[in-house]
Amino acid sequence: MSKHWTMEEESPLIECMPSYRKKIRDKDLQQARKITKHFSKHVRESDKILSSRSENAIYERLPYLDNLLAGVFKREAYANKDRHRYGTSLREDRKPNRCNARHPYNGAMKEYMRDLGKRNR
Repeated sequence: MSKHWTMEEESPLIECMPSYRKKIRDKDLQQARKITKHFSKHVRESDKILSSRSENAIYERLPYLDNLLAGVFKREAYANKDRHRYGTSLREDRKPNRCNARHPYNGAMKEYMRDLGKRNR
């Protein structure tokens, strides 16, 4: 089981969220994933608080936090410990950040993708 994220560890990720969102806005999924990977490395190297976290852990957490803060899925789709952050930093659109779907809301992500596929038929 992975180590729970503390508020102290999430703080630098939340602070950089506007910059992260700006970098991935209007990018295709492959480009957004590359940007997320690079951004994760940069954030980890820039903040000592994150030194105990792997670059991959940050890579997985950024899209989760982006969706959580934007209130993309239903509040119940997120971990109980994170729900207090739900919808606290809205963005222009409510489209899911699809860079990573390995979090508790992956069922919601699958449902979103299924519905998107139905609309595109």
